[in-house]
Amino acid sequence: MPIDFYFVCVSPWAFIGIDKLNELSRSYGRSINFKPIDLISLWKEAGAGKPLKDRPAVLKDYRLIELRRWAEWRKKSININPKHFPVPFNPSSRAIIAALQSDIDGYEITRAIMSGCWVEDKDISNPDDLKSIISGIGVDAQHILEHSNSNEVTEEMERNTQEALSRGLWSVPSYVVDQEIFYGQDRLEMIDWILSNNN
Repeated sequence: MPIDFYFVCVSPWAFIGIDKLNELSRSYGRSINFKPIDLISLWKEAGAGKPLKDRPAVLKDYRLIELRRWAEWRKKSININPKHFPVPFNPSSRAIIAALQSDIDGYEITRAIMSGCWVEDKDISNPDDLKSIISGIGVDAQHILEHSNSNEVTEEMERNTQEALSRGLWSVPSYVVDQEIFYGQDRLEMIDWILSNNN
């Protein structure tokens, strides 16, 4: 069974964990279902989670400590204070769904867009920056961005979000492995342990 991955690209935690997730996918022969969601709707419906600006200062400060720590642990280059953050979640999520519907590799495009935000200081809510990022991996960015505004993309985003809610998810990154939910990229080692026992 595949690993279901619920995320937004604006999450630094999703970015820090994406290469480890891909490594687990390859190691255990499990494909990844990339499922971008409408995070604001998820937070509202689940009654948990809130934008960074609305969190207490003590949590904001600790977040930066943990980001540095986990980036070093995962050997990931990351700018923990990117130029364009926070930005709206949905434009990049819709672009990824459009790419998936066009049979583009989910890991490649997701990692590229995340890197655009967290390494390259690009505004991943801006169509021009998205176009530049997507073109950089050899994909027809114009087609992807046009398709990202389609009803098919809207419907899939809504399905992903409702599916996340129905499974008891409340924020990102979240993973579902063999019907078991895991919240946070710091659970990837536990997913490794689960898969090593189940495979």
